[in-house]
Parts: sequence; C-alpha cells; structure tokens
Amino acid sequence: MTFTERLREESAWDDATRHRFVREYRNGTLDDEVFREYLVDDYAFLETGARVTALAAADAPTMDEMARLSEQLGVLTGGENDYFVRAFDELGVPSEEYEDPDLHPTTEAFVDFMHRVAREGGYEETLASILAAEWVYLDWCEYAAEADHKRWYLDEWVELHVVDAFCEYVGWLRGQLDERGPRLSEERKERVAEVFERTVELEARFFDAAYR
Repeated sequence: MTFTERLREESAWDDATRHRFVREYRNGTLDDEVFREYLVDDYAFLETGARVTALAAADAPTMDEMARLSEQLGVLTGGENDYFVRAFDELGVPSEEYEDPDLHPTTEAFVDFMHRVAREGGYEETLASILAAEWVYLDWCEYAAEADHKRWYLDEWVELHVVDAFCEYVGWLRGQLDERGPRLSEERKERVAEVFERTVELEARFFDAAYR
C-alpha cells in the first residue's frame, strides 16, 4: 500500500465520496435548490483553493513542482470560474448572492482550515489538504458521471472533474506525497495524515450543508 493509499484507507472516504448528495446526483434526484446551495458555497471555496494552490507553489522545492502547481492555478481561475457564472445564471442566482455570500459555518470552517494548513504547515501538509479535496472530487465525479444527466449544469460540473488533465493532476499530487511522505519524520507523517483525514471529513460536512 502506498503512502497516499494508506491516507485514504485511514480516512472516512466513503462518507464523502458516496454521500447522499453524490447518490442523488448520480440517480438524477438531486434537487436544484440543494445544488444551488452547494454551488454558491463552492464558488466561495474556489478562491480558497486557488490561494492555497498558490501558497503550495511558493513552497515548492523545485521549479518543476512550482510550474505544475501554477498550471493548475490557471485552471482554477479560468475554466472553473466560467462554469460557475453560467450555472448561476441558469439557476437564477443573482451576482450579489455569490459574490458576497452568507456562507454556511461548515464552509467558513473549511476555508479557515485550508488557510491555516497552508500558512502553518510545510509543503507536504499543504499538498495533503489539496490532494484530499481534489481526490474526493475525482472519485465522486467518476461515480456520478455514469449517469445521464438531463440538466447541463450537473453534467458539465462532473465533466470538469473527470477529464484527463484533472485525473493526471490528482495522480501528480499523489506521486508527490508517495515520494516525499515516507521520508518525513514520524511527527510530520502523523500531521499529514491528520490534515488529509480532516479535509475528507470537511468534504462530507460540506455536502451536509447543502441541505440546510
């Protein structure tokens, strides 16, 4: 078992990747209002993901890692942002609602956690939080992609996360931690595991919040 496989095995993986939200997404019964709530909070989280990725790039040990993370930063600030704007228009979400949202406490806790990890931890801790978030998305979107969605914004959201480029990025993140994780001190290994586990837990709670 690789380092990242062990991280996943020791987390509450299925709670996030097979959540009620995911199951309803897959079987076509997800309510638009639930998806609307989810998307507004996720849009706020997009900026956090971009900032944390930028901080990871700044901490990267070599130019190669810096370049790869910077490439992903361009995806977060480009293609995904365009999807959100079009989906909000389709779902009737006014710009003031998603530009200055009333965030759920879980989202606020998630944002705070990711920022604290990136500011206070090292490169590996930050990668652990990014990997957990992105890998959860890849897993549940691959599962949900098996459905034939009749609403374009559900179909396209999944498609954004099952393209080869995103799969390769998750694989690259795993490779980074599989290479560097085993060389960490036992204390750092434990910290990386805690960060990964907490991120997965927050992903599940993020889905819970959509049903507020």
